[in-house]
Amino acid sequence: MIDLWNPNSYTVELQQLLTAESQLIFDYQSEAYRLMDEHFNSSPYQSLKSNRFNADYLRFQEHTLSPILAKTRIRAWHYTRLMNHEVNAMYQRLVPSSLKFLQERLNTLVAMEVLTQEEANVLLEESPFRSQGDIRSGKLWTVIVPLRSSDGGISPLLGSWGGESAYFWLSDESLAAKLNTLGVPRILEIEVGLSDDLNAFKVSDTVLEAWAKKLGISVAPSGCDLAITNCLSTAKLMRVHTEGESSFDAVAKTYPEGVSELIT
Repeated sequence: MIDLWNPNSYTVELQQLLTAESQLIFDYQSEAYRLMDEHFNSSPYQSLKSNRFNADYLRFQEHTLSPILAKTRIRAWHYTRLMNHEVNAMYQRLVPSSLKFLQERLNTLVAMEVLTQEEANVLLEESPFRSQGDIRSGKLWTVIVPLRSSDGGISPLLGSWGGESAYFWLSDESLAAKLNTLGVPRILEIEVGLSDDLNAFKVSDTVLEAWAKKLGISVAPSGCDLAITNCLSTAKLMRVHTEGESSFDAVAKTYPEGVSELIT
């Protein structure tokens, strides 16, 4: 298992591959930095020019690097708010999002008398799965570069039980407030493969940026959202960081080791 943002974690095969293409990576990223600086500081305004190393860089990224990454297992991060029994269940099996799974979760909370049946019905009726099930279902969303628990992009996910499938279109303000009291914010570390369609190519930008940083280029691994679909059956929940634990606040600061220096 590797961290895509950390070249020190790469397999020997991956390190050898990137070492052999270091000049191309350096040239492309240096040129990209120069062109972006020129673009932002142009007067009068000039459009961003094309990178003269783009063709060779893209060919390497698509045809050489991505096939290697498709065979690689990585660490991904999932931000959510969970009840204790849900954490235990996720250690046993990771389940993709769907209206059916949301209903199962709500049924459990009704049985626990945490929610009323009427409240559960409202959440089901107003869930985005009702009209967006085809694009939302069957996925577990993660990020490949860890984010701090204070990051504004993930604060709604940590703040409200059920994630977007429950709160996104919810019109009942009192019920929305109740979701904020259920469970505890959690950061999940997940080991997963990259054989899902396009995932290997999608994350290759982060690998190349991380390697360019190692070569001395002023670039930080940008990361991306990663949807785990077909690979979910072989994915594994490795560790859960719960709000109140020291490790929860340490994520993306001092944990994993060296993360702050490598992703900024």
